[in-house]
Formats: sequence, C-alpha cells, structure tokens
Amino acid sequence: MTVLTGADGDMLYGTNRVGKVRNWSLSVDRDAIEDTCLGNNDRTYISGLRGATGSCSIFYDPGNTVARDLINTIFEDQAATQDVSFVFNRKGNDAFRCNVLLTNVSSSVDVGAAQAVSINFQVSGAIEGRF
Repeated sequence: MTVLTGADGDMLYGTNRVGKVRNWSLSVDRDAIEDTCLGNNDRTYISGLRGATGSCSIFYDPGNTVARDLINTIFEDQAATQDVSFVFNRKGNDAFRCNVLLTNVSSSVDVGAAQAVSINFQVSGAIEGRF
C-alpha cells in the first residue's frame, strides 16, 4: 500500500517550484440549488456552481524570486489571477492546476525558527486534475 506524505508534494507558481512549502490545502465546494415545486412534501436539489478556496504556508527566503514574485502579487494594483499547481505525488506527476487570486498574505516568525508566509487564495475558473 502506498501512502502519500507531505514530502511527496510541491507547489508551483507557473512552472517554477515555490521554495520550501510547509503545507497546502485545497477545498472544492459545489452549490446545491433547491428546485422544489409547490405541492411537494420534500425538498429536492440540483447541482449548482463549483467554487474552490485554498491556503498554503511557505518558508520565506528573500533570495527566492519565485516565492517573492507570488507573494508580491497581492500588492500589485491589478485583478489578475496567478497560475498555481499543487503537486501531491511527484513520482506519478499527479497535480491540481488552477488560477488563483491571492486574498490574504501574512507573515510570522518566532525566535529560533524560519520565517513562514501564509497565503490564502480564491480559485478562479476550473481546477485541472483529480485524485
């Protein structure tokens, strides 16, 4: 039995690896649209639009231009989305690929620890890939 661990994955910005990734998550939702008619005794639903959000935490190295460029997109005065991929199995080349809009970037550091940057994002459009 093969078990994937965090060491098997990566995060890419465009086609470039984003330094050391501490963790990442991706959550996909689908709306349930009620289509119950008058006279029905039970509610019924149909499938609606999908949406996704996610977050990641990276160790920040100011010398890593890929990470710095991704982080700084939130400071740019534009509404452009960023091309990001989440690789969960490097050996099998399994990955999710999506365009994201950064919604939050926060930085923290503890004494004796590496500086980490947390990023939250909203996915724009479809997500390519599957488990």
